[in-house]
Amino acid sequence: MNGTGVYGKMRHFASRLRRRLAPVAPVPAAPAAGGETVDFVCNLCGHHNRSVPLEHAQNREFPSCGRCHSSLRMRSVIYVLSMELYGRPLTLPDFPEDKALRGLGMSDWEGYARGLEKKFSYTNTYYHAEPRLDITDIDEALTGTQRFLISSDVFEHIPVAALEQAFRNSRRLLRDDGVFIFTVPFTKEGKTREHFPRMHDFRIIETNGKRFLYNRTKEGEEEIFDDLVFHGGDGMTLEMRMFSEPDLRRQLQQAGFASVRVYADHYPPFGILWPMDWAVPIAARCSAEEGA
Repeated sequence: MNGTGVYGKMRHFASRLRRRLAPVAPVPAAPAAGGETVDFVCNLCGHHNRSVPLEHAQNREFPSCGRCHSSLRMRSVIYVLSMELYGRPLTLPDFPEDKALRGLGMSDWEGYARGLEKKFSYTNTYYHAEPRLDITDIDEALTGTQRFLISSDVFEHIPVAALEQAFRNSRRLLRDDGVFIFTVPFTKEGKTREHFPRMHDFRIIETNGKRFLYNRTKEGEEEIFDDLVFHGGDGMTLEMRMFSEPDLRRQLQQAGFASVRVYADHYPPFGILWPMDWAVPIAARCSAEEGA
């Protein structure tokens, strides 16, 4: 199985069962009495949230909005899109409607995908169903057509053989004034750690309740891994790597992006209170110009 086929297999499993499993990050327990709380307006739905436990608002994956159940990651994606398109933080309901502005999402969360569809000529794509997008093998008719592309926690699941092509195709989809809004788990320093650097033809095997990865390399060697990390999704969204920020910057630049900004911003009015400066959203622009 080639790299594209492996990616397809993983994305197919992921999309079928994604909504049934727990989030990537551990969901925190209810805070102790007297714990610190925050108020914020959800920039996805406009809901005024009151007395939200700080540890919930600061958790990357916890559904901390009382109405739409957005997490810190989801609110941050739309915050970054607003900053890149308009140069200021707007709630999604306040985005100007502009059907001439085209954008794509890669299995985006429906909580903001529906809002983007109302504002723009935006399409949320899937690997397994229409509207379909395989980022490792894109339709040439789409090249250079998009003002923005959103990919949130997808690229850590793409096998190493197809990863460079996925980054290149992300740039190819965008116009020269386009921006790639991107999240993956990553470390601040060091190098990307590939968990399966020789992955080629693999399958997941479950024995006595434990899952193993069996891989046959291009050279015909057999490998078996038992220390697997599955992210929230369908139970088969296998983590292929842990990125590092320096390697992400390099890969984005090699793919043709002119500038890369890591958004570790705090914006308390929207409940964006990152407790760390890693695994935060990234904006990669096709030109070196700042967002308008």
